[in-house]
Amino acid sequence: MSKQLLKFLPLIILVVAAGAFMGLVATRKAPERRILPDRGPLVEAIAAPTQSLQVIVEGQGSVQPTDEIDLVPQVSGIIIWTAPQLEAGGFFARGDVLLRIDPRDYDLAVTRAEAAVARAGYQLELAQEEAIVARQEWDVVRQYRDLGSPPSELVLRLPQVRAAQADLLAAEAGLAEARLRRERTEIRAPFNGRVRQTSVDAGQFVMANQPVCRIYSIERAQIVVAVANEDMAWLTIPRQLPDMPTASLSTAQRVAPVTPPAQGLENRQAAAPLTTAPRARIHTDYAGRTHTWEGSVSRAAAELDARSRMLRLVIEVDAPYANLVGSDTPLLVGMFVDVEIFGATVDDVRLLPRSALREGDVVWVADAAGTLRMRPAQVIRVRDEEVLVRLAMTDREHVIISQLSGPTDGMQVRVQVAESQQ
Repeated sequence: MSKQLLKFLPLIILVVAAGAFMGLVATRKAPERRILPDRGPLVEAIAAPTQSLQVIVEGQGSVQPTDEIDLVPQVSGIIIWTAPQLEAGGFFARGDVLLRIDPRDYDLAVTRAEAAVARAGYQLELAQEEAIVARQEWDVVRQYRDLGSPPSELVLRLPQVRAAQADLLAAEAGLAEARLRRERTEIRAPFNGRVRQTSVDAGQFVMANQPVCRIYSIERAQIVVAVANEDMAWLTIPRQLPDMPTASLSTAQRVAPVTPPAQGLENRQAAAPLTTAPRARIHTDYAGRTHTWEGSVSRAAAELDARSRMLRLVIEVDAPYANLVGSDTPLLVGMFVDVEIFGATVDDVRLLPRSALREGDVVWVADAAGTLRMRPAQVIRVRDEEVLVRLAMTDREHVIISQLSGPTDGMQVRVQVAESQQ
């Protein structure tokens, strides 16, 4: 009997469990139904307070010397000495003697010129004394004869005196020329600079007007930067127009002047005042570090670039080889650098990421109640990843930077302020 009971024990357990389950199901309570409000999608937003910002126009270029010349002797001869710094890469100061040409031929020329001056001086003294004697003779003759006319210049030997004076001037000019050619046997540096390349050495014969080396100035350096047309609106380039009279302009030649010339000049000067050159900052990576120099815009190029139709600005840096605070690297010629030109300052603008500006210059704004508002923005300037706009917002509102599918004005959103803005 017990064996038969054990045989049906699993079935009995299943029946009891099924009965208990059915009893629980029959006695359970229905769950309470709650309707949650739709709070809208979760969006990321940032605060965008108004601020005053100075527009920075960026560009790139390579460093060039402001002055670069070929060193050319003005006299011929054999080079007897060259300065140790007259090698590629050597530095020199203004007035340093860079090379000397054998001066002996020119010393002899100076001696001959001095002798010519002495002879011309002797001839002038002789002519002057002869003129005095001629005057005395004429006075003696006039005592014994009744001469009604005065003596001619030829009788008084005045032309001979003037000829001797001219010969003396010519001899003195020849002496000055000989001394000048003698001085030119020493070639001096016209500025503080550096040698780019040289092709001379002691013992070499050089001809006059033949370049012997190429040097450039290190007193200033320049960078030519191409600037887009739309960026020129933020820069004020110093005007260097010539002071031309109004009548020289083609449009003014057909219009009668309304004001007197003096007043017209004052009006022109008032209409086109000279402006302060925009400041520029130059920086580049060199030898594993970032180096920075300060400069300014000196002028604009004479014409637009034929291919890009961009205007080229010339940035000048004073003393590019001077030791700067935090940098012991000079602004070397040939360096490729990044340039930041500081332009005009704009007020009451907001700096937004480029993704915040929607199609049609619209910005999505989340108000304090979590409502999305589509507001038009006045675009001031667009850069690679940023945009400057004027936008009507309160301090409690945020700019939505997330992307939404099918957004509408007035829809509810859940705002999560970006961590960098918290």
